[in-house]
Amino acid sequence: MAINSESGTVIYRNIGLGDIARYRLPWAGKVSILHRASGALMFLLLPFVLYLFEQSLTSEISFAKFAALLSNGFAKVVVLALIWAYLHHFCAGIRYLI
Repeated sequence: MAINSESGTVIYRNIGLGDIARYRLPWAGKVSILHRASGALMFLLLPFVLYLFEQSLTSEISFAKFAALLSNGFAKVVVLALIWAYLHHFCAGIRYLI
């Protein structure tokens, strides 16, 4: 965005690909991008979540296997990312509704 020196009006222009890294988005723009990313992440990981839910409800043995799976550090990170994505998506969605 530039200002025309003659009339004092704002001139909008497209930015190039090289300028994207230097472009400063407002907070609403950053939240919007994160909202879309968290929605995509939740959509892609939905089969994984449904599989884990189904396995945990089948029997006590399968629940024990599920608990053993969550003792793995990588699985904890994946579950933590899913929880973060859900909470972020929920809060950002409420923000857009208000």
